[in-house]
Parts: sequence; structure tokens; C-alpha cells
Amino acid sequence: MPASKMKNIIVASVVTGILLLFILLSVMVFQMISIKNERRKIDALEAQIAVLEQEIAQTEDQIVHWTGDFKIEERARELGWIYETDK
Repeated sequence: MPASKMKNIIVASVVTGILLLFILLSVMVFQMISIKNERRKIDALEAQIAVLEQEIAQTEDQIVHWTGDFKIEERARELGWIYETDK
């Protein structure tokens, strides 16, 4: 094989390798950016979940408070209801 042909094959191989590496590097960078964006979305959703869980806990406390016997009796008296023993 002549030297010029061998040189052309080597140059073509090197160029192909460099292009392959560039494409792979580009894909890796794109994937890293995508992963970072998804992590941001996950963090935002986790923060939203924490807020909603706190609201649920507060609502449960309010339910316990407003369904207690004292509050039910207080509201009934406000509406004019009385016990037979209150006469």
C-alpha cells in the first residue's frame, strides 16, 4: 500500500474518531442538562408536596377542633337549641 493511501486512511480514521467523540460529548452534555432540569422539577414538586402535607395537617387539626363535643354544643346553643335540662 502506498504511503499516501495509508496517510489518507489514517486521516479519515482520525477525523471519524473526532466526529464520533464530538457527537458523544454533545449527547452527554444534552443529557446532563436534561437531568438537571428534571431535578429542578422534582425539587419544586417536593416543595409543593411539603406545603400540601402541612395544609392537610392543619385541616385535620381544625376538623378535630370543630367536631369536638364542646364546639358542637356551642354551635347548637347559638342556633337556639337547648337541652331538656336547661329549662
